[in-house]
Amino acid sequence: MKRFDESSLLLSSESAALLFIIAAGELVLLLVIIIFWMGKRCAHRHSSVRDPSSKSKTSREKIEAEVPFDKLADSYDSSFCNTAVGRLLRRQTWKNLDEAFATSKLKSKSKEKEEAPILDISCGTGDDAIHLASQHVHVVATDYSPGMLRKARQKCCSNPCVPHDYQPTFKELDLRDSHYNISLDPIHKFSGAYCNFGGLNNLSPEEISHLAYELLELVHPGGKVVLVVMGRFCLVETLYYLWKCNLKRAFRRLRSTQKSGGVSARVAPNTKKQTIYFYSLSFLDRTFHNTRGFRTVKKRAIGLTLPPSLWSRSSSKRIHPCLLLLLSWLDSVLSDRWPFLHFGDHFLIEFERL
Repeated sequence: MKRFDESSLLLSSESAALLFIIAAGELVLLLVIIIFWMGKRCAHRHSSVRDPSSKSKTSREKIEAEVPFDKLADSYDSSFCNTAVGRLLRRQTWKNLDEAFATSKLKSKSKEKEEAPILDISCGTGDDAIHLASQHVHVVATDYSPGMLRKARQKCCSNPCVPHDYQPTFKELDLRDSHYNISLDPIHKFSGAYCNFGGLNNLSPEEISHLAYELLELVHPGGKVVLVVMGRFCLVETLYYLWKCNLKRAFRRLRSTQKSGGVSARVAPNTKKQTIYFYSLSFLDRTFHNTRGFRTVKKRAIGLTLPPSLWSRSSSKRIHPCLLLLLSWLDSVLSDRWPFLHFGDHFLIEFERL
């Protein structure tokens, strides 16, 4: 009888395992391509019957659109910020904010840039502003919802971690207004700026471009701009709704294009629908590069394997904390790698002012 070499058997088993992994990866990539193709078909079909008159937005509609966020202010912390999923997602963004604005701590101590704070765009209930202020960073926090600003001020005043000299300044600001003024002082500039968790998704592509040029004038050279935006494709969300046979919700993000406009959605129950725009990394990258004043520093997904932010309350109750920690670890490993950086619930893109 022939005697088999144990080393050759081991080598063949390792080769078979490697081939299996490669085949599985190819199947996943093929599945993603099929999902994108189906989504494009649905988006084209939806945009062909869209009412063109819905693109315009009057000032009265802008005022009415503020109401949902005012109604959401009291429940926003319990439905997202204070949930297990919300804390893990925010921990990912805080790590990037801390790295981006680490030098601002030193700048704020110098006499030259003592009055150069960080600009918080769409601050919500103020969690990010409080986090940076607790690390001795000056923050000017803005939002167009009076209810959100009221809640943020209450949280800031009752938080013992915020030093008295670093209390954030809260201001009402509507980025949809083409004549807004972020600073009380015309020559006032910021050492950096950020917008966390979809604040820019309420803006049209034209308003995003206007904001890019405004930040070009407001941010010091060398300052960082960190934007966390809801992307046009979330793999976990799409697979879930495909499993539920709900094609409309599975591809709702892909229906948001520059030609067809955004997607109508409610941000809170029993409120008026408003337009939400879903953007791609390439669009934000191109828009800020067109100003010729920014360069891209970092790109990564936020919420790649973790449940989407809209499910944070329900998924935090149903999924074991250890599994959530494992998914968060997978996010940290895969989120900055291609193609996974395009598949998250949100994406983070960081620019440096030239």
